[in-house]
Amino acid sequence: MKKLFVLIVLSCIISSGFSQVVGGVHSKLAKYYKNQQWEDCAFKADRMILKPKYEKDAEVYLYLAASYNKIFLMCLEDTTLLYKVPDYVNAYNYALKYSQKSLKLDKKAKKYFPKNDFLLEEIAISGIHFIDHYLSINKIPKAASFLRKIQRTYTDENLNFMLGVLSAKINDNQTANQLIKEYFSIIREKKTPKNTDFIAIDAFDIYVHHLISQEPPLSDSAKNVVAMAKTIFPDDELIFYLEKIVSDSELKLAKPENSKKIAILKHVKINTSSGDDEDYEDDKDE
Repeated sequence: MKKLFVLIVLSCIISSGFSQVVGGVHSKLAKYYKNQQWEDCAFKADRMILKPKYEKDAEVYLYLAASYNKIFLMCLEDTTLLYKVPDYVNAYNYALKYSQKSLKLDKKAKKYFPKNDFLLEEIAISGIHFIDHYLSINKIPKAASFLRKIQRTYTDENLNFMLGVLSAKINDNQTANQLIKEYFSIIREKKTPKNTDFIAIDAFDIYVHHLISQEPPLSDSAKNVVAMAKTIFPDDELIFYLEKIVSDSELKLAKPENSKKIAILKHVKINTSSGDDEDYEDDKDE
C-alpha cells in the first residue's frame, strides 16, 4: 500500500508537470510546454517579455519560470547541457525570479493564481536539491536562506516546518518555535499531507537528531516529536528508525532513506557555482 501511494503521488506530479498554464491564452507557449519543448518555450517567452505588449503579462512569465525549472531538471540528468549553454547554470534561479514576477503581476487580478499553484509547487520541490546539497556540506544557514528564497515562490505547511527545524539548528528560536508549533497544531487537526510531505519526513529526521544531540540530550522531547510524526506517517521506514534510536541511543541500525523523496526527486548530486551566494534583485514594476 505504501509503495502504491508513493507511485500515485509521483504520477500526479509528473502529469501535472506537463500541463500548460490553466486559463492561459498563449497557444504557442502552451504547445511548446505540453510537448516538453522546454528550451523552445523558454526562448519564446524570453523574447516575448522584451516587447512592450508582453512585458507585464503574468502568463508569459509563468511559462518562462516553469520552463527554466524543467531546464534545471534536464541539466541534472545531462550535465553536458551546461557546456552547450553555460547560462543554464542559473536556470533554477531564473525559475524563482520569473515565478515571483508572475505572482507580482497577477497579485490584483488573480487570473492565474491560485489555480496554477501546481506549477509553483513543482518549482519549489525542485529546489529541495539545493537544500539537500547545503545540508550535506553542513551549511545550515545557507540552507535556511535558500529555503526562504524558495518560499517566496511557493510555500505550505511542510516547507514551513522544514524552515522551523533549520531555524532551530541555527538558534533562531523565535522562528523555530513559531513554525514548529504551527505544524504540530496542523498535525493535531489531522489535515491531509500534500505532495511536499516528503519534506516533512526529512524535517522530522533533522529535528529529532538535533534534539538528541543537545547536552544533555532532550530525549523526552525527541520521543514526543517522533510520536507526532507517527500520527501522519505511521508506516514510514525513516520514522520507524527514528523511534528505535530515540528509545535506545546505543542501538546500531542502518538508516533507511526517505523513500517518498527518492520517488519524487531525481536522486543525483548537484554542484553549485561560485556565484550561488549572490541573490538576484527583484524586478520592479514601473
